[in-house]
Order: sequence, then structure tokens, then C-alpha cells
Amino acid sequence: MIEPRPWLSRIQPYRPGTHAATEDGSMASNESPLGASPQVARAMADAVTRAHHYPDPLAAELREELAALHQVDPEQILIGNGSDELIFLLAWAYLAHGGHAVCADPAYRMDEISSQVVDARLTKVPLADWTHDLEAMARVEADIAYVVNPHNPTGTALSRADLERFVAASRARLVVVDEAYIDFSDDPTATTAIPLARRGEAVVLRTFSKIHGLAGLRVGYLVAGRDIVATLRKIRAPFSVSALAQAAAVAALRDPGHRNKVREHTLDKRTALTGILTGAGYDVVPSQANFVLVQAPDEEQLVARLAAGGVSVRPGSTLGVPGSVRMSVPTAKGLALVAQALA
Repeated sequence: MIEPRPWLSRIQPYRPGTHAATEDGSMASNESPLGASPQVARAMADAVTRAHHYPDPLAAELREELAALHQVDPEQILIGNGSDELIFLLAWAYLAHGGHAVCADPAYRMDEISSQVVDARLTKVPLADWTHDLEAMARVEADIAYVVNPHNPTGTALSRADLERFVAASRARLVVVDEAYIDFSDDPTATTAIPLARRGEAVVLRTFSKIHGLAGLRVGYLVAGRDIVATLRKIRAPFSVSALAQAAAVAALRDPGHRNKVREHTLDKRTALTGILTGAGYDVVPSQANFVLVQAPDEEQLVARLAAGGVSVRPGSTLGVPGSVRMSVPTAKGLALVAQALA
């Protein structure tokens, strides 16, 4: 009987967040409370009439849209089945068989799991004041340095200047910046690192799951130097992003009004959620994402109290931050549920 590779036994399976009984009460998975653009459903309805055809393996139309948006060559963009697929491709290409990665502690679980899958060594550097300790990370000689900006699960963001200094000082041979939540930052200094990727100095990961509300379709992309994109194409499954997902992503990009609506809602309700929590006696880590991290020594009791009120959240102990709770920014009705549960 064949046995799996021995190092795989060390991997703890990913544990997703749970949904509450209602959409308004579901605050565990950082999903968009406003859903996708109405244009997405129309684009998917049209695309499904061609479901008997294979999808474009390189997602040319989507890459052209993104290239224009980010002012890069389409050859610097790779589309993936969510940014998670791209994280695994990076691990297979640059960490397999004895590689070394460095990241913050707590890490984004896919950075951690992908490193374990390819039997790479992972150095986790504790956060400093709830954010990446970039100076300590820069001192670690590694093949890949992972930076999640804004950080998940704390929601703290790094400035572009901090990232540029880190890229210049880092002893890692490749810096990967995951910007899943960057669209929700209202800190004028915490802007995208895509200019670094444009120059081939870093890899930037983006997702359609958050501000575009396409979490169920699995679409992500990276921006990097042409050599990195060409390498990853060699090992990527050719049809990993469905035609429906590609059509949905193009439609989402062509509706900036919906994107702006989601962003405005998130910033407004993030402030309101923080106010409810601090009013209930909890400290909240200042967030630049579509969630907040609540400092809760009574973690289990708070999770149970919210659950009794119809609200599902993510216990910090499952995210590497015991004594805390992560809560996604909800709808207005969701805010009312939180306020009632904590009253």
C-alpha cells in the first residue's frame, strides 16, 4: 500500500469560517456583504451558453483589462483559481525540495500550508504592535518573503515607503505581497505595491473574492516580472479558471461604481462596528481591511454570546491570535444583530 510523503503528516487542514443562519449574521469569512455587481450575473448567463467550450487557458480578455488598470504588460499578469492557487504555484516553483520562506506570525494559512506541502522550511516572525516586523523579517535569508498587506487577521497596513525599504533590505530572493484587502485601506500612505511589481522587484497577489464579491467563483491574479509569470505558466493547470469565472471577473472590473459602493459601505460600517465593540468595553485593533480584530480575553464567551444572537465570527485561537475574535464588516442589519447581542 502506498503511503503519502512523510512531511504531509505535519499539515493541519485549513478550517474555514462558518456561516450563521442568516446572511446578515455571517461575519466569519470576510465576504462582501453587498455581493457582486449586477453585471456579473448577466455576464455569467451569457457565458454559460458556451459552457461546452474550454475556457481560455490564459484568460486573455481579463488580463488585458487588468493590464490597462495597473499599467503593466499583460505578460506580467497570471490569472489563478483564486490567489490560493497562485500561492501554491509560487511554492512549487521557488520553495520545493529544501526551500526557505519567511512570513509574519500569525501567517496567512495558505502561505504556511503551501510551504509545508513542498517540504520547505518556514520562519515565522512575531508581529510587532499588531503589524509585520519588517526589520526582523528582512534579516532572514530566504527564498520567499511573504507580506500580507493589510495583514490578516489583524487588519493593519504597511505604507508603500515601508514596503519599498523592505524590498531593498530583504535577504529574501523574492518578495510576495498579498493585497487581498488593499481596496479597503483609507490610509493614504498604505497604497498598492504594484509599482514594485511593475518594475519586477516584487510579486503582488490580488483577489476578486473581497471587494468584487466573487468568493464562490475563485478568481485571483498576480502581477510580477515576465520571467516569473512564464515560469508559473509551465506548472499551472491550463484550464483552472472557468469561463464563467473569467466572464464574471471582467464584468466586475467594468463596474467601478459597484466597487466604490462596496468600499464606501465597508469604511462606514467598519467605523460603526468598531464603535459598537468599544462601547461594549472591547479594544479593537485599528483596521484597514473589511474586518476588525477584537481583543477579547473572554474569547470563548464572546463567540458564544454573539452566536446566541445569530452572529458567526472567527475565534482568534483558530487564526493564531488567542484571546481575540475576528469579525467581518457586515450589513446594516448585521450591525444591529451585533449591538443587540452585546447589549
